[in-house]
Amino acid sequence: MTDEAKSHGHRAASFLAPGSVDGASFEYRLQRTPVGVVILDAARKIRAANPLARQLLGRDSATPLFGVDILSLHPEGARAKVGWLIDCARDSADGTASLLVSTPMGSLVAKVTRLQTGPAPANLGYCMMFHAQGELQMGESREDGLGPLVKLPLMRGKGGVTTLIDVDQVACLTAQGHYAEAKTLAFSAFCPRSLADLERRLDPAIFVRVHRRHLVNIRHVLAAERDHGRLHLRLADPDSTLIPVSRDKIDLVRRLLAV
Repeated sequence: MTDEAKSHGHRAASFLAPGSVDGASFEYRLQRTPVGVVILDAARKIRAANPLARQLLGRDSATPLFGVDILSLHPEGARAKVGWLIDCARDSADGTASLLVSTPMGSLVAKVTRLQTGPAPANLGYCMMFHAQGELQMGESREDGLGPLVKLPLMRGKGGVTTLIDVDQVACLTAQGHYAEAKTLAFSAFCPRSLADLERRLDPAIFVRVHRRHLVNIRHVLAAERDHGRLHLRLADPDSTLIPVSRDKIDLVRRLLAV
């Protein structure tokens, strides 16, 4: 995807072009694609955001987000592009624009739509929506018959580069709609594969589904803790992530960790 703003028709064509995805499959994937949503005021400051937007922008629930200039959350080299994108939505006839931008969690396809709550220009605002690059093309697919994964594909940094990391460096994988978030021993990033596909190709003796949303590398569990009566696993990633254990997985975890 280029830096040029696309019309609505061109955007639809760019998603449908790759491969031979039929209409029903495309519609299914489109409905399941997780989308981050941010509402901006006329000064480009964030007024509302959904939980996925926080993750994609690298802001946890404890970090201030509302009232923050959206440009300040992007790498310095990407700020001009994001500002240009918003300007295009402000000035275009249909009030929309889209391009590829970089965030702390990797490359994202962003679309901005102009909003009005009254007479312009004082009452202008924007709705920014974004999803992981390649998600519609690299969504869930069955990996039956393929060998075990040696490297895990992750999307992080600028551009369309896919980072490959040894699977033994992954502390856990968490389902995020149609793909997974990987927490490694050094960073967090998005993996354009579903948790179910990853589980089929990772060693079940090491990567254990301890919860319907979490696949944990048992070798990187630092501690087993109880929080509000529930068992959790403390991981060795930089955030010391705490992962809940489902009740039906407690016996399995206790056997594996001798706790």
